[in-house]
Amino acid sequence: MDRAISTYGSPAPPMGFFVRPMRMEDIPQTSAVERACFPAGWIATPFKKELKNRSAVYLVACEAADPKNALAEAHAFDHAPAPEEPAKGGLLQLVKGVFSQPEPPPEDQRQKIVGFVGVWFMVDEAHITVIGVRDEHRRHGIGELLLLAALEVSFQRGAHVMTLEVRVSNQAAQGLYKKYGYQAAGVRKGYYTDNKEDALIMTTEAIGSSAYRARYEQLAQEHAQRWGASVRWVG
Repeated sequence: MDRAISTYGSPAPPMGFFVRPMRMEDIPQTSAVERACFPAGWIATPFKKELKNRSAVYLVACEAADPKNALAEAHAFDHAPAPEEPAKGGLLQLVKGVFSQPEPPPEDQRQKIVGFVGVWFMVDEAHITVIGVRDEHRRHGIGELLLLAALEVSFQRGAHVMTLEVRVSNQAAQGLYKKYGYQAAGVRKGYYTDNKEDALIMTTEAIGSSAYRARYEQLAQEHAQRWGASVRWVG
């Protein structure tokens, strides 16, 4: 599937963060973000397995080294060999690839991951399974940036509606989701394992409708006006 580049708000100044698909080499950083975001007892996402799941998409929000160059930085990941892919370049290279994997870039050359989102696709539904942002990077529009990217990949996949669960006590998150058209659809009792808190099930209207697309376009523009024009490279 082609990559989709989304930029909004020009000539708004660029946002200092961008979104791109997660790679195997991102697992240590993304796992660290997940541990920091969620309480003890949270069941860790099996990223290695999930990244091989054709029914799931994981996206990461990265801090741009140069906000004006965010598009090139987002694009750069797609040209580095994936750690689990055999190198290309003839039979000899293919054979070598079977027995050895390309090394990921040194840690000091890796893009800094500040947040992530996971989406599962089931028939015509897109379900946000997890979303998190480093505490020190919250209140900078990154959570909403990830929500926009999740919505865009759901458009790409032809999803009809989007769903998620959120703690009944998390009013801030519920407010953001309502802004994007999510409505309460039920409650999962004792859903969260750390404290047995209930989860509110939220779902959107049909995201392919002209009314919802207009809402999305408006919200994307508002996000750019407040936080800067963003790059969201989804797969």
